[in-house]
Amino acid sequence: MIPLKDLADTYSNEQLFLLQICRMYFSGYGKTDLNAFVTSQPPDWQLVYKIAMAHGIRPFIYDVILKYDLDVDTNFRLKLENDHRIMLQRNMMQAIVTAKITADLKDLGITVIAYKGAALISRHYDNMGMRESIDIDLIASRSDIARIEDYFINSGYIPKETVPRRYLKLYQLFFKDMVYHVPKYDCNIEVHWSLLNGFAGKYPTFEFFNPHIEPYKQASGEYIVLSPSFDFLATISNHLVKDMNTRFKYIIDIACILKKDPALLDDSVILSTATKFGFKKRLIKGLSVVSSLTGVDIAPSFSTKITREDLLVPLQYPVALSSLQFNNARFLKRSLSSQDNTANKAGFLLRSFAYFFIPSYIDINTFRLPIYLFPLLFILRPFRLLLEKISLRPKK
Repeated sequence: MIPLKDLADTYSNEQLFLLQICRMYFSGYGKTDLNAFVTSQPPDWQLVYKIAMAHGIRPFIYDVILKYDLDVDTNFRLKLENDHRIMLQRNMMQAIVTAKITADLKDLGITVIAYKGAALISRHYDNMGMRESIDIDLIASRSDIARIEDYFINSGYIPKETVPRRYLKLYQLFFKDMVYHVPKYDCNIEVHWSLLNGFAGKYPTFEFFNPHIEPYKQASGEYIVLSPSFDFLATISNHLVKDMNTRFKYIIDIACILKKDPALLDDSVILSTATKFGFKKRLIKGLSVVSSLTGVDIAPSFSTKITREDLLVPLQYPVALSSLQFNNARFLKRSLSSQDNTANKAGFLLRSFAYFFIPSYIDINTFRLPIYLFPLLFILRPFRLLLEKISLRPKK
């Protein structure tokens, strides 16, 4: 763990305050030291709240403040308390919805695997209100997606990111999921047949994970989860591989997993899978950042030298990457620097260029062409992206 004084030129007082809260939970950072810091370097409490909100860590911060009875600004504490209450209700609701969907689909002969979201919270956090969760995430077989979508439609769920059925198989070749909204509970469900979009590279799919599923029971019901090592691999597909540590919520997630299961990384399947699928560098660098910031122990084989930028990004405000897409220059730069080798860099660039032409659900739903005119979308897409870029430019 990097000493606080060595981070003084990397983080503001507000960021350092949040980091110390985090360290209290994971590595026993002293309450006296934190009080002394607040007294000598008073943070801007409104800014602390904004940073915590941007990084999705408000209920976590509140829980630690409550646990250690920390002396903080009254208004700041009250706002966090309200956030914690809302998140508790939302996460409990998501757990109920996840259990219902799992049971209903099981009756139809369909297996879906819950990961991230409520499943992660209930397995790795102290209580269900401790983490901000927005979506319900499920992993499913590519061959079951059409039947899952039929179930969603029959249940009254509203499509947000999907395509007409005639396009589905083509769409699945290049993109990773479909998204539906559940009006009754005001939440989204993401069903993943792949954990990464095609331009980001290859990653294990449902068929890889399916042999390692297990039932998970809690008060809200039962759903299917992955055994610890494989659940970790599914989680880092988002946190360390796709998003590359760009939100502090992900740092806390990984630290919570490793705190609860310190021997997790001993399983050789984690490193061997990372090596095979080309995300070893992102795995090791990500874990090194988690350990350096939170104090959670990792084995030397998962440790590497990290830069000031590596430390800056996870708690940066505003958030370092507002878009994780192939046409975002900062995302491309960070992704290139995180590739395992030169061949992977070249492949990533070629795939990203190709996605300027590969139609997304927006293109398919905007133009609504018959399937035999699908190739025409490859011509129309770059023009739509260009018009979109022009329309977003600030008016002079």
